[in-house]
Amino acid sequence: MFEIGTTLREARVRRKLTLQQVEDDTKIRVKYIQAMENEDFEVMPGSTYVKGFLRTYAVYLGLDADVIIDEYRSRAMPREDHEPFGGSSALGRPPHHRRRNNLLFVAIVALLIIAVLYILSIGSRPTTTTPSTRPGALGIKSSSPHPSASHTVKPKPTASATAKKAIVLVLSAKGGASWLQATVTTASGTKVQTATLADGQSMTLSSTGPIDLRVANPPYLSVRINGGALKQLPGVGPTQYRISSTGVRGL
Repeated sequence: MFEIGTTLREARVRRKLTLQQVEDDTKIRVKYIQAMENEDFEVMPGSTYVKGFLRTYAVYLGLDADVIIDEYRSRAMPREDHEPFGGSSALGRPPHHRRRNNLLFVAIVALLIIAVLYILSIGSRPTTTTPSTRPGALGIKSSSPHPSASHTVKPKPTASATAKKAIVLVLSAKGGASWLQATVTTASGTKVQTATLADGQSMTLSSTGPIDLRVANPPYLSVRINGGALKQLPGVGPTQYRISSTGVRGL
């Protein structure tokens, strides 16, 4: 076990960097840099923010980011490890969040019960037999010695007017490291991917619908949508975006 704050502060002092210089280079506000060096993590929005800032700051100072993150995780075990941006504090989710989750659970159970009762009611309905309209069944002799062949015309499938266009997104880091979290849609459902791209690194994401993207340092990250032009993300601080086939917008 070691002191995270002391390690970060000593590394900064050795490099003769001021807090303002660090803020200008990493785009992390001075109050959050001081919070990391003082290990006052409670002033930060949530553990996801803390881990993203710790990783960015450690990489910037030339430290082993994984060691820093592992040490923070070993101290923050009671806290929710995968809370979203602006997540709950170390005391857990606020009471109104718990009430909302309870109401959601009750609503889901009620819908399941209604669906089961509806299926059972359909199964219990008596089946009716459509009377035959063939000439032989009505006592009428057919004038044709051979029954005519019947042809069944299958309707042509129509394309859904609301089909979602697939998205291929390329993310590239330039000028510094950037932490990101992406929520994509696949054939098997929704998937969340988290990564930290160092300067010069890139990654590709594929989705059948819009991609929700959270970024710690937008100035260091550029995007290319479906092979289009490479564009830098807007914003200077931690930001959330909605990316579709038509472009990028902030949330």
